Amino acid sequence: MTATTDRIIALEAFEHVHPDRVADYEAASQAIDDKVKETEPGMLIHALTVVARAEDRVTYRWLEVFSDLAALEAHFASPHVKDHVARMNDGILLSPVEIVLSVDWSGAEKAAINQRLGGALQFADVKSGFYRPD
Repeated sequence: MTATTDRIIALEAFEHVHPDRVADYEAASQAIDDKVKETEPGMLIHALTVVARAEDRVTYRWLEVFSDLAALEAHFASPHVKDHVARMNDGILLSPVEIVLSVDWSGAEKAAINQRLGGALQFADVKSGFYRPD
């Protein structure tokens, strides 16, 4: 990989929650937030917000900012995160999590990293913005 993978990475994860499971979801989200804060020094921002409410779902967005690619990979490999994902997929979420990265990587870098991390990543079509070099 090139030096671009050593830059800050912004991730948005959108989760669609069954309205009857909001309390369960928010309790589990607080627990994983605490665990990530304790165990992942490369996670610079870990923030949960509600982005939409409808009769059939509540959509949440995790904003996660990582210090670099190693921090992102550590998050995906974390046993705490894997346990959390398994709990979410036990009737709390209505659909798979949508994971969107905003990065300035080349197409080849995106494809290689997506494959390494399981193939479920999407990449934002950034129309304007910048990434500060170190």
